[in-house]
Amino acid sequence: MTAAFQITERSVGARLLRAFSKPTFATTCAKLLHGPKPVGHNTFLATAIFGSFEDHGIQHSRAKSRTFCTSPLRFQTLGKIELKRMLVITDNPKPLSQTRILDQTHDASSSEDVRKTRPTIWKPFVFCVGLSAIGFGTAVFMTNRDTSLKINQVLKNHGGFPSWLSKVFSGQSNHTEPNDIQLQQLRRLEKFEFVKRSGLTHILPSGILTWYINLGEGKQICLILALANLSIFTLWQLPRMINYMTSHFSHDPLSGRSHTIFTSTFSHASALHFGFNMMALYSIGSTAHDSLTHRFRASKDYDPVRIPESTPTYHFLAFYLFAGLVAGLGSHAYSLMIRAPKLLKWRKGTSNTTTVPTPILPSLGASGAIYGCLTMTALAFPEAHVSLIFLPWLPLKIGGAVMGAVLIDLVGVIRNWKFFDHAAHLCGAFAGVIWHVSIAKWFDVVRMKFWIPPKDNEEKTIR
Repeated sequence: MTAAFQITERSVGARLLRAFSKPTFATTCAKLLHGPKPVGHNTFLATAIFGSFEDHGIQHSRAKSRTFCTSPLRFQTLGKIELKRMLVITDNPKPLSQTRILDQTHDASSSEDVRKTRPTIWKPFVFCVGLSAIGFGTAVFMTNRDTSLKINQVLKNHGGFPSWLSKVFSGQSNHTEPNDIQLQQLRRLEKFEFVKRSGLTHILPSGILTWYINLGEGKQICLILALANLSIFTLWQLPRMINYMTSHFSHDPLSGRSHTIFTSTFSHASALHFGFNMMALYSIGSTAHDSLTHRFRASKDYDPVRIPESTPTYHFLAFYLFAGLVAGLGSHAYSLMIRAPKLLKWRKGTSNTTTVPTPILPSLGASGAIYGCLTMTALAFPEAHVSLIFLPWLPLKIGGAVMGAVLIDLVGVIRNWKFFDHAAHLCGAFAGVIWHVSIAKWFDVVRMKFWIPPKDNEEKTIR
């Protein structure tokens, strides 16, 4: 209900208002008068007053009352206010993000325009499924293409059809033999040639180039991903780009955008966040990359399919994309299905608690995808040990470390901790398990379905 700014001298409201110093109260009212008021902005003017003035016996009669403030006519332009369930006086106005959250969630009393643009789950779901499928298909195509080209080069250099390749297609080959290794060594030699042709030897020191080429392919691709993250992090440091980066490189579940689930996976706004995530990606991501090699999976009997493979890099990139999208989609769904209803109940005054729920804020970072790499590494190398950044002298078995991290994130989701996006961490970890158990096997099955033997491929090229 509404109430005019006439409150009796002896009322409880007047005593509460006088408890605040005049500068504080004047500052608050000045902000309310002159500051910007976003849509849905609620003015808070009292502390711990629930219900209406009449409910607490506060009478407002013009005959026996004085003005709200002793300063004549200073605040009369405030007019009338609508009393909410809990009213608070503070020098800090309610954050814009929180007012927008309370107005843009599924509120039946919202305007028609707001309801038309309200955030949904099915659109981001379709976007993530479609982009993951595109990444999977592209990885299959590029792996087959690169492998076929490398085998053709071997055929040209040595002539004839290698006996080991014949065994591959007859299903009798044991892929613990260094067949894939030969293809990967050829790929490494091509990188040497690329460095020479591109003129990088005149730009970068030879020591850096030699160090990079001698790295394993897993660490190389993780460095490339780190450089991509670094370029986006640099854009965050430019004042002119802040608004654009906030809109397009951080995912706000209430914005209605779906593409930011993808772009936020490569985005970091703080140096500490960027540094920790890239260190984890370099150490854990490279091991996850190696676990996706066909030779490793065949030696562990993970894959019954026998097909040559020159590089697992495209496979790893498809997985990394999948884990990042699953983490972002899980966080999006958690915000709209769990946190938004709590905010709406609090707004409508039907909540059982007087504590303001945690606001739904934009999220960003690669931690969800890195969690996927961590769980997949733990499943592929259960005997491995890891060390924490702040306790490097204390090695932990990777299975126990992963279970501890997952347990902490589970408690964070239940307790609604604010510092990390625990829902994204859990969904990223789940993505790593799903890929290791199921999708990685289907990757080679699909590769075999679309595989063109090198000899047939060469004949088609000649024609």
